[in-house]
Amino acid sequence: MKRLVPIMAVFAAVGFSHETLTTTVLFDREIVRILDKHCVMCHVENGPSFPLATYEQTWLKKREIRAAAIARHMPPWAAVPGYGQFMNENSLTLRETQFIVSWVEGLGPRNAGTVFTNTATPGAARPKEVQAHADFGIWQLGQPQLTRQLAANTIEPKTDEVKRTVIDLGLTSERRLRALEFMPGDRRVIRAAFFTLQETGQWIGSWTPWYGYMRLPKGTAYRLPAGSHILAEIHYRGTKERVVDRGTLGLFFADQPTPDLVSDVIVEAKTRLAADTYVVALKPEIPPGVKSVEVSARKPDGTTEILLFAKDIPVDWPTPYILKEPAALPRGTVLTATGGVRVTVSTYRARK
Repeated sequence: MKRLVPIMAVFAAVGFSHETLTTTVLFDREIVRILDKHCVMCHVENGPSFPLATYEQTWLKKREIRAAAIARHMPPWAAVPGYGQFMNENSLTLRETQFIVSWVEGLGPRNAGTVFTNTATPGAARPKEVQAHADFGIWQLGQPQLTRQLAANTIEPKTDEVKRTVIDLGLTSERRLRALEFMPGDRRVIRAAFFTLQETGQWIGSWTPWYGYMRLPKGTAYRLPAGSHILAEIHYRGTKERVVDRGTLGLFFADQPTPDLVSDVIVEAKTRLAADTYVVALKPEIPPGVKSVEVSARKPDGTTEILLFAKDIPVDWPTPYILKEPAALPRGTVLTATGGVRVTVSTYRARK
């Protein structure tokens, strides 16, 4: 019986506190939605970090969660709100941060007190427990038209490294690529993946735990020549044991010829655009020691548009910044990147 005392004490602390609740924010309502949207892509069983799916898992980590949310350390997203809008944004809104703080300071209630998952009337069905969840193992964009499994990579314990793998697409004729999606073999060890055409070096897509694909605007595509190969650059983190990872790449082709082809503009310090251009996405390469970057567009009329301003950049979680809507820039616009950062800008030219 002595062994039961600590266990009973924990459950008393979690579910039967006699302190007065001071919040209307509930795990089963507001908090689980935040976990679904921002957290369980990493914080899940067999994921890269400790799980936050159940009420008990989240309650025990609630003060760590509050501190990380207030400091903007988690979720890992460096772009400052108000400077560009991004499809793959993963930052907490002010309201979501307030929900977390209120829930933690209000003693972390599970629900409004009408549902108890740890008790049940004999013979009655146990109430369904609310949990956060993520849909892994399915293609977010639907079934790809072409899939290629990557060569296996072996990750040694506690070793962070970047590995590169070449993928032969087997294309006998030119194709137009409208989207790319990556499905990791073992999510525990992957921080990010970037994909480029080996023959040209053009960036064509990326994967992060919270956004696993690249889909171009309607009417645009990447050009894939016959015989093309894709170079996968995968950023790995070490775990407690040796892991073998073998992911799968899915390609989605345009059904008909697309008038606008996407190409790269490389910005190192300053670059002037030679034609009217639309910007689709930005991929900065952050050198060691750099904590912030600004990518701006100074137009011929003298006005300046900030395409990206990121600070306190988490180097362990590299990410591209994919615009919700292409940014239209006239010919003669000067693109500038600060801090010695090299930025790959995905663009297509405006039709006359």
